[in-house]
Amino acid sequence: MIKMAGNSSSETKRLRNVAIVWIVLVALFIARLFYMQVVRHSAFVAEAAASHTLTQILTAKRGEIYVRDARAGQNQTFPVALNRDQLILISDNRKIEDPLHAASVIADVLHLSDPDKSALLEKLSDKLRAYQPLIKDVSPGAVTDLLDRLKTEQIAGIYIDRNPARFYPEGDLFSQVVGFVGRDAQGDPTGKYGVEGFFEDELKGVNGFVHTEKDPFGGWIPVANRDLQDAHDGDDIILTLDRSIQLKLCQALAAGAVTYHAKSGSGIIMDPHTGAILAMCNTPTFDPNDFQHVTDASTFNNNAIFRAFEPGSVFKAFTMSAAMDAGAVTPTTQYTDTGVDVRDHFSIRNAANKTWGVQTMTDVIRESINTGTIFAAEKMGLQKFRTYMQAFGFGLPSGIELKIESKGTIKSLDKTGSVYLATASFGQGLTATSLQLIQGYGALANGGVMMKPYVVYGVRHYDGTVDVRAPQKIRQVVTADSAKKITDMMLSVVDLGHGKLARVPGYSIAGKTGTAQIVGNGKYLDANTNNHTFVGYGPIGNPAFVMMITYEAPAARFAESTAVPVFGQVAPFLLEYMGVQPDRPVK
Repeated sequence: MIKMAGNSSSETKRLRNVAIVWIVLVALFIARLFYMQVVRHSAFVAEAAASHTLTQILTAKRGEIYVRDARAGQNQTFPVALNRDQLILISDNRKIEDPLHAASVIADVLHLSDPDKSALLEKLSDKLRAYQPLIKDVSPGAVTDLLDRLKTEQIAGIYIDRNPARFYPEGDLFSQVVGFVGRDAQGDPTGKYGVEGFFEDELKGVNGFVHTEKDPFGGWIPVANRDLQDAHDGDDIILTLDRSIQLKLCQALAAGAVTYHAKSGSGIIMDPHTGAILAMCNTPTFDPNDFQHVTDASTFNNNAIFRAFEPGSVFKAFTMSAAMDAGAVTPTTQYTDTGVDVRDHFSIRNAANKTWGVQTMTDVIRESINTGTIFAAEKMGLQKFRTYMQAFGFGLPSGIELKIESKGTIKSLDKTGSVYLATASFGQGLTATSLQLIQGYGALANGGVMMKPYVVYGVRHYDGTVDVRAPQKIRQVVTADSAKKITDMMLSVVDLGHGKLARVPGYSIAGKTGTAQIVGNGKYLDANTNNHTFVGYGPIGNPAFVMMITYEAPAARFAESTAVPVFGQVAPFLLEYMGVQPDRPVK
C-alpha cells in the first residue's frame, strides 16, 4: 500500500507538470495569435497585399533642348541636348579566367592606350566583383566588334549594360548657354548651369506610377480597377540661338583669343528690335558630354552674363546719349581739352596722355576722349546721369532665363565727390556684364527703345502645345532723335576713328571701342592689363543686329587691335546670312 501510494504521487506530479506545459503552450499560442491578429495586423495585411500587388514608378522623360537655323527655315529645329542610352562595358570578374588576356582583347578592339589598358586590367583582376563597370559610352559599332571578338576568343564574363544619359550632339558649341545634367546630393540627375539649370523643373517632367495586381511571375494583371497616374514628360525648350550664327561667332572668338593671347573672351549677337539672342559664346569653353573632367569649375560659368567688369570707353555712348537727351549738349557742342582733369586730388588723363584742344562732342566719341565725356556728364549733372544709367539697365539683372546672371554695380554714383561722376562717365568705378552692355546698345540701335534680352523662343509641352515667347519692351530710354544722333556719332568711329577694322563695304556700321584697366585686389592692375571691348550695329537706318566682342587681358594694348577685327570678321557673314541689302555705295 505504501509503495502504491508513492507511485500515485509521482504520477500526479507528472500529470501536473504536463498540464503546466500545456497551459504555457496555449498561453504562448494565444499571445502569438493576439500579436499577429491585433498588434501586427496592419503590417501583415500590407505584406499580404504586396505579395499579389505591384507598385511601380513611371519615370518621366527629360525634355530636350533645340536651336534654330535660318537657312533651314523658320520652323526647323536642331537638337543641342538629347536623351539616349549610353552603352557601358561591364564585367562579372568571377567568370573571367584570364584577366590579362581579356584586357588585351578589349584594349585591342577599342584602341586603348597603355595606361588605360593597365587600369582595365586592374579592374578585371578583382575576382570578387560580380558587377564591375569598365568603360562608359562605348560606340554601338565598337560594341558589335568587341562582342564578336570575345565570342571568337571564348572570353566569358564581359557584358554590355545600358544607362539613360544626356547627350550634347554639338559638343562645346552651346555649352555655357545650355549647361549640363549632373547629379544632386541624392545622386539623382539634375540640371546644372545655363538652360538645364534654369529650367530644371520644366525639363525633368513629373513622374507617374501604376498600382495593380500581379501574377505569380511578377507581371502585371490588366484589371479595370488598377490605380494609374501617367508620367508627364518634361517640356522641350526651343532657343532663339541660330546654329549657323553661333558657329561663326564662336569660331571667330576662339581664334581671336589664341591670336591675341587673351585670358578669356565673350561674344553676343542680338536682334535689337526684339531682344532675341542669336548667338552667345565664351572662351575657354568645355564639352558638356565630358564635364566631369573639367578641372576649373569657373569654366562652367557663362561669362557673357556672369562676369561683371569695368567696361571703359564703350560706356561713353550711354553718357553722351543721355547728355544729349537731357538737353545738356549737342553733337556740335565744343569744349577745350587740356589733356588732364583734376578731381578731388585725382588727375584724370586721356588715353596715351593725349591733349586734343578744342573738340566737339562728335570728336569726343570718335576719338574716345575721357575729359570730353566728363564735360558732358557734368553738364547733365549727377542725378540725371544716375537716372539715365538705371534706365539703361545698369546695376539690375536683365532677367534672362539662364543661370547664373550678375547685375554689376553703379553704387559709386551714391558717393560724394566729383571724381565718381567723372570716372563713371567713361566706364570706370562701375561694372556691367556683356549682356547689360549689349542690351543698352540695342536700345540705341532701336530708336531708344530697350527690349528685354531673351534666349528662349518657345516651350513645347508634353501634350504637344507650344508657348512662343513674345518680345518684351522695357522702356523708352532716350528719344529716337537722341538715339539717331549718337548712332551718327558712332558711325564716325567706324568710318574715321578707332573702329575702322569693323567696316563692311556697302554697309553703314556704328560702334564704339573700350579699353579698360582690370581691377584686382582692390586696385588697378598693370596699365597694360586691360579688358578690350567693341560693340557695334548696322546698317544704321534699320539695324539687323547688334554685336559685342570682349577679351580679357589680351596681349595687345587697345581694343581696336583685338575686339574690333573679330567684329569685322563676323559682321559681313551676318549681313549676307540675314539677306540684308547694302545701304551705301561700296568704296
